[in-house]
Amino acid sequence: MKLIELHIYGYGRLEDYVIESLDNFEVFYGENEAGKSTIMSFIHSILFGFPARQSSEIRYEPKNTPKYGGKIKAFFPDRGIAVIERVKGKAAGDVTVSLEDGTIGGEELLRDLLKRMDKSIFQGIYSFNVHGLQNIHGMKGEDLGRYLFSAGTIGTDKLFNTESYLLKEMEQRFKPGGRRPLLNEKLKELKEVQASLKNAEQQNAQYSQWVHEKEALEIKIASLESEIGLKEQKLLKLREYKRNEKLVIEAASLERKIEEINHTFFPEDGLSRLEKLNEQIKQTQARVLALKEKQQHYQDALENNKPDLELLAMDTEIDARIENLPLYDQLKQEKRLLESKLEEITEETSLLNDQLHADFDEERIQEINTSIFIKDEAEKLQLSQQRLSDKKLQLEEEFEEEKRTLAELEANADQVKRQLLDDDRRIQLMSELDLLENRERIQTEWQHVTDQIKEVKAREATDKKRMIKQQKKARQQSFLLGGIFLIVLIWGIVNGTWLLAGVGAAGLIFLVVGLLQSADGTEQDHSAESQVLSKLIEREKSLKEAMNSQPGGNLFSTKSLLAKDEEARLLETELNIKIGQQQQRFDKVVQQFEAWEADNASLKQKKGELLKQLGLSKNEGAIKLLDAYHLLEKQKAYFRERKRTRENLRAVTESLAEMEDSLKVLALRFLQNGNLPPMEAAGLLKRALREAMEQQAKYRELASKLSELGEELAGLEKEELVLRKEKMGLFVQAESDDEDEFRLKAKNAELLKGWKARQEDINHQLFASGIGDKDREEILTGISLEEQIEGNTLKLDACKRDLTKQFDSIADVKHKMKMIEEGGVYSELLHKYHQLQHEFAEDAKEWGRYAVARDLLSRTIGRYKDERMPKMLAKAESFLYVLTDGSYRKIIPQPFGSGFLIERKDHVLFEANELSQATAEQVYVSIRLALAAVHHDRYPFPIIIDDSFVNFDHNRTARIIQLLREMSKENQILIFTCHRHLLDHFSDKEIVHLGEKSKNAV
Repeated sequence: MKLIELHIYGYGRLEDYVIESLDNFEVFYGENEAGKSTIMSFIHSILFGFPARQSSEIRYEPKNTPKYGGKIKAFFPDRGIAVIERVKGKAAGDVTVSLEDGTIGGEELLRDLLKRMDKSIFQGIYSFNVHGLQNIHGMKGEDLGRYLFSAGTIGTDKLFNTESYLLKEMEQRFKPGGRRPLLNEKLKELKEVQASLKNAEQQNAQYSQWVHEKEALEIKIASLESEIGLKEQKLLKLREYKRNEKLVIEAASLERKIEEINHTFFPEDGLSRLEKLNEQIKQTQARVLALKEKQQHYQDALENNKPDLELLAMDTEIDARIENLPLYDQLKQEKRLLESKLEEITEETSLLNDQLHADFDEERIQEINTSIFIKDEAEKLQLSQQRLSDKKLQLEEEFEEEKRTLAELEANADQVKRQLLDDDRRIQLMSELDLLENRERIQTEWQHVTDQIKEVKAREATDKKRMIKQQKKARQQSFLLGGIFLIVLIWGIVNGTWLLAGVGAAGLIFLVVGLLQSADGTEQDHSAESQVLSKLIEREKSLKEAMNSQPGGNLFSTKSLLAKDEEARLLETELNIKIGQQQQRFDKVVQQFEAWEADNASLKQKKGELLKQLGLSKNEGAIKLLDAYHLLEKQKAYFRERKRTRENLRAVTESLAEMEDSLKVLALRFLQNGNLPPMEAAGLLKRALREAMEQQAKYRELASKLSELGEELAGLEKEELVLRKEKMGLFVQAESDDEDEFRLKAKNAELLKGWKARQEDINHQLFASGIGDKDREEILTGISLEEQIEGNTLKLDACKRDLTKQFDSIADVKHKMKMIEEGGVYSELLHKYHQLQHEFAEDAKEWGRYAVARDLLSRTIGRYKDERMPKMLAKAESFLYVLTDGSYRKIIPQPFGSGFLIERKDHVLFEANELSQATAEQVYVSIRLALAAVHHDRYPFPIIIDDSFVNFDHNRTARIIQLLREMSKENQILIFTCHRHLLDHFSDKEIVHLGEKSKNAV
């Protein structure tokens, strides 16, 4: 689809606003509040309907006019040019679509033209603005990659938002290893109640036995109730059989009667058809006799009316001569007018020669080239002359403006340069900064070493106190153990138990060795701590000496001076860049002046050449080229008109002579008088021809009637034959030899019809009672219905008595169970357990819905990545290569989930959040443009862009605009902007200045 023209009747602040002749690449420029957003919304509204009143979108209803809406003229490749008009009506407006083949339709035709495209999908793929880039600025981490993936899928962040929403809802309900989500809490509570319930069940063994007994009784009761129901249904069925027994017997009797006489076929309504055929045959025979008499009467009249065929053969020529009589007088008048006109044209040609200061005749004027190409050249030269004059004024204004701007930038650069530090002073300050920063580092390290010394000393004091306590406790334990071992040794020696004596001696030896080792370990630990402390003290001393040797000075003031100098140097660099750019603009204006002078000289040369082609000299005064062309064209037309007038005069004279001669010949042949005046001869010929034609018409009428009678007579004879054949066909169908036998069979057929009607009525009654063919056989051939009803009644009563006994038994069991349940613990736990189970199942279903939705979304994303995304990414990679000037080459989908990896030219991969903001914006723009490009074959819609490149620098802006120009060869590109500096990249014919009435006016 290509938009050709927009006509806004009333939409927002725009009223009766027209934009015509839209090309494939258009830029809509206007200041704030000029109507850019209004026009974009207008395009969406005409194509897809006005926004609903409760919608968040603005409806842009006009305040000063009752007209709301407008129309769009667009070209569709498969349907041609269409005019889409939408005005105020129902919520979305009333739409009318007119095609160039004359087809007119409404919403359905518009949906067909738009290939069922949805408004949100259209805005997501083909219409985007700066808000997409602003979303990139506010995202961190993997969210940026998922957002870019969503933009590459459906053009908006809906996929990203949907995925985040589903994950958030799932985690609010259940999270593996979580505690606070609802399902985690309920699962924990359910396990606790289940454990308590099992404990309660172990204390109620008798209760479990009664539960089993109750379940067995419930099963037996259900079985008895089912059996009672079946027997009651059987009893009802038998009673229904008894009620319809007479109808079944009657139906069987009718079936036997029908079988007896239903072996022959008799045609439907055969008797009435026979009577009708007999009547038709009689009527046809009477009409045949009447037509034969009428045919003889017309034959006689035809012989008495024969016309003059020779005169009638000349009727065309006579009518032509008579009809030309008014032309005869007209030709005489025309001859006089042509002679007068010839004199006027001669005078006009003489006057035009005087105005052109030339002497053109018929031969010379035809040599002058006044083709449409010469006219177009004259118009172009005249317009070029006017354009060059306007261009000169514009260039003079731009020259002064660029010159003033360049002078201001140079003055600012000189002022900033005076604020810079000289190189020696800057080197001195940087050296001082290094020394001061070193001093600060040494002071920090000294403070840290001092803190470590204090910590080691504190730890030594603490360890010393702890060791004293441990040694005291160890001595006490050693004395105790030593006393025990000594007692064992003495006891063994006294009693002669040498084994006990050996154990006591060995214990004393081990105890002494342990005390000695413990003392050595303590001394070693103390020695290690002392070495660490001495090293720290030496480091503290060396740092203090280094700190005292550092020079004095203020670190903050030094940094401040260097920062100000650095800021001034950056400003100077920026101003130098701007001066370079401004110098280029200034040189560009000077070059345009030079180009203007060359164009002006070329224009003068072309003007002289064109005057020479028109047969005029350069010194013809101040006459304009286009005026001279029109005068020459007019002179040429006068000479052609004079030639045509002479030829017409000669033709009129010849026609008058030819008309007079032809009338004389006809009068001599049919009126025997060749000297009559033309008017009198024509009247007599006309009267004779009229009489002959009346006689011929009467003859033809009689012949036609006679032919019609013959055809009607033949038709009646055929009709009679057909009726007789149809009558014989009825006899054949009924297998009858004559009419009497046919009538007898008709009587039997009537009886059969009555029996079948009664049989159908009985079958309908039996069907309504639910009695089928098997039921009929059972009624006719089975046991007596009274006996069956009595037997089933007895069995049903026995089942009901058994059911009453079972109800008594289960009531007793339930009473015993209730006695235990009223004890409290088990019943309450059981009720709580079932309630928690139900609540957990309901919450799990809710979680499952979100889980299934997220799984379906993941599968859809995976299918898109495998089937459709490769084509889109190939296009996006080519766009990104152009936008980044070859710095980034590939866009690779993440192997799991959504998101992208971006490959730099040195084959290093980056996640989306690792890119700079500017590069992330370029990736976003590449994906959005590629999404529109790959959908173009199926949905060839225009791409609408609203200020999406304002954050790009000059080079990136130039590259994106060049890319859009390439895309405009296939897609129509519409760009809306309020930034004037972007207009330098476009030609005047590509820019629509909003505020004008039409593009052509701009």
